[in-house]
Amino acid sequence: MSSIQAKSEQDIVREFVEGKKAFLAPDPEIMRNHHIAPRSAWEEEALAQGMNTDLYAEIRTQLQAALDETFDLAELTVASPAAQCGDMSTAIFTAKGDMAICSNRGVAGFSACLHYPIRFIAKYFENDPTVGVREGDAFLINDCRYGGIHSPDQHLFMPVFSNGTLISWVCCALHEGEVGARTPGGMGPMIESKWDEGFKGSPLKLVENYRIKTDVLTLVQNNSREPYVMLADIKARLAACRTLEKRMKEAVVRHGEATMVGFLRGSIELLRDEVKRRLRELPDGTVRVRMFMDETTREPMIAKIPLTFNKKGDRLVIDMRGCGPQFANRSINSLLQTQLISLAITLSHHVWPDLQAGPALVDCVDVLTDKNSLLDCDNEVPVALCMMAAFKAISSYELAFSKFYYGVPRRYGKVKAAWFNQPQMVIYGGLTQHFDTVGNACADLNGMGGGAKCDEDGEHSPSPNFGAYTDLGEAEHTEQNLPYISVISKRLWPDNHGFGKHRGGAGYQMGFMRAGTMPFGFQTFVGGSYFPSTSGLFGGYACPVYSVCTIRGKNLLEDLRDRPHLFNANIEDLMNNRPFEGATYTAQSMSVPFDLYKEGELFMMSQGGGGGYGDVLERDPARVVKDLEEGLVSMYTARELYGVICDEQTFLLDPVATEARRAAIRAQRKQQGMKWDDFVREHVRPAPPEGVQYFGVWNDAPEVYAGPYGTVASTEACPPLHMPDPMMLENARLKARIAEFEAKANE
Repeated sequence: MSSIQAKSEQDIVREFVEGKKAFLAPDPEIMRNHHIAPRSAWEEEALAQGMNTDLYAEIRTQLQAALDETFDLAELTVASPAAQCGDMSTAIFTAKGDMAICSNRGVAGFSACLHYPIRFIAKYFENDPTVGVREGDAFLINDCRYGGIHSPDQHLFMPVFSNGTLISWVCCALHEGEVGARTPGGMGPMIESKWDEGFKGSPLKLVENYRIKTDVLTLVQNNSREPYVMLADIKARLAACRTLEKRMKEAVVRHGEATMVGFLRGSIELLRDEVKRRLRELPDGTVRVRMFMDETTREPMIAKIPLTFNKKGDRLVIDMRGCGPQFANRSINSLLQTQLISLAITLSHHVWPDLQAGPALVDCVDVLTDKNSLLDCDNEVPVALCMMAAFKAISSYELAFSKFYYGVPRRYGKVKAAWFNQPQMVIYGGLTQHFDTVGNACADLNGMGGGAKCDEDGEHSPSPNFGAYTDLGEAEHTEQNLPYISVISKRLWPDNHGFGKHRGGAGYQMGFMRAGTMPFGFQTFVGGSYFPSTSGLFGGYACPVYSVCTIRGKNLLEDLRDRPHLFNANIEDLMNNRPFEGATYTAQSMSVPFDLYKEGELFMMSQGGGGGYGDVLERDPARVVKDLEEGLVSMYTARELYGVICDEQTFLLDPVATEARRAAIRAQRKQQGMKWDDFVREHVRPAPPEGVQYFGVWNDAPEVYAGPYGTVASTEACPPLHMPDPMMLENARLKARIAEFEAKANE
């Protein structure tokens, strides 16, 4: 009997259909599975005698050194501004794509997501004669629908073979920035469809036999405003991958293939089992965290980010249901895998900092979502700004585990309030003084304020909440490459943090003044201008709200040459005193569409502060005075909020007056108190306030609010929301006003 005759008709049809696919779209079977793969036969054999943890510790030390070596190699040779400041990662994976170990520095999330594209390659390309997976190959990806983060992040990963057999993968991933999107830098308010996101690279073979393929390279470069930066970064990533491949092969020679295969798999399982053990240490129960987004990046709104954490034994179920529907023409949607990567980042950076990052951290986690929602969107809506929702989730994960660990004697990180969670930075684009076309992001986003801890204050602008070890960049270095001057650089200012018994870390001001006449502009894309983006904990205050401020319509450089005393490098002073006559001063939300700036015009913003911890009236008065001396709080905040009385000139503390002031504030609190039923009757409404565009469930009702579209039964049954163009709405309003005036004139 022939092999064809032996096959069932169903098998023949299935093989024909799978072999003749017209388009290899993202595979939901792959993309909705965040769990580690089962052991292969080789891994089973390698671990049959158990794990030699002493030997594994030795191997880990060797490979960790190799990862840090390649991280340094890439960081010193890349051209992308963000990657030069540590927004990158290197890692080693099993043959099936599970991440086993990554670099200590940088953004682990860039590597933690690569099991998705590696599984895609194994399923669709490995046995495809037109593609294949061979020694010396390397693949590039930046489309998160196949397993990246979002389009500005690009990942290069390479298989490692031993005696012709695939034993692992290695990678170097980084924030590339410029990918030919509608606006420079790959992110921005004007990105309103997935076709606006620029180059969307599914896993594609960029390297064969260790040589970059010129045709594919040209394709990638042709989709970028910075083709030379793209080339430099690809070469840097390839050098890092080749070095990691070399170190892996050296380890195979030293320890043997079976030992290395066992080590990679064993490391993942040890991490998974340790997470299980730590979950068992926590009390069973439920924790709820509610966060809110206040921008679609084109208009104000309130979108609920409701997360409920149910922990039982060694399992954690995260319920993300109740958020609003996905948007058809706003890019703040987030894929499910983005939320899971964010959870892995949170656990390794904030909850269990002694553990290696990786997908094994979330193997014990199950997720409940509403499909076609803001937190679990489909593949047809834009996701370039998915980090806006993902970073809210990171804060929610932080707060949830702080609550779980509050009464637990053994902790692996301190209980603390939330880190600041918005990438408040400038994205620039245009033509530089060197006649280079550019479009990228400044590294100032890495200066987010840290959350206050249970026993001490948060750190000022240490790092982003998504990467523990990154840099902020140097203003002087930036000015050499780009046509602007950092007239305000990393300046801390009063009250820019969450207040509490322990205060959050402060954020800093930034001010960019255009220099030169070449076409060049700025944009921002985040929320937090109407509703605080980061909350406090156990009575601590949230961070402030923020705006972008501009001074335009005049060349300030000319005024500064003649009257330098007019300029004080402080946003508050410049906006309140308005020292430059004839200029236009504006304050607007943190989502500012791209616009070209003329020489001498000024673009200003502030990085955000972390949440506060505990009651403000329990803060040591001496610490409040110290904050006054350092310019971290205003005298008004010290007196009215902290209840601290001191001399306004000498800052000499008056302990008697302070105690009296705090007693008065406590008495006022009691007077303002009310019974729970009275509170509910006065404050709880049956529906969102009139005039507020609200998205998500309200009071846990079954229907979902969809802003201007009213309510829907569920997000899954709701088509993606197509928001009206704010400019069209404003034009309609102005036309109505004109018609009104014309009617009155005719009367």
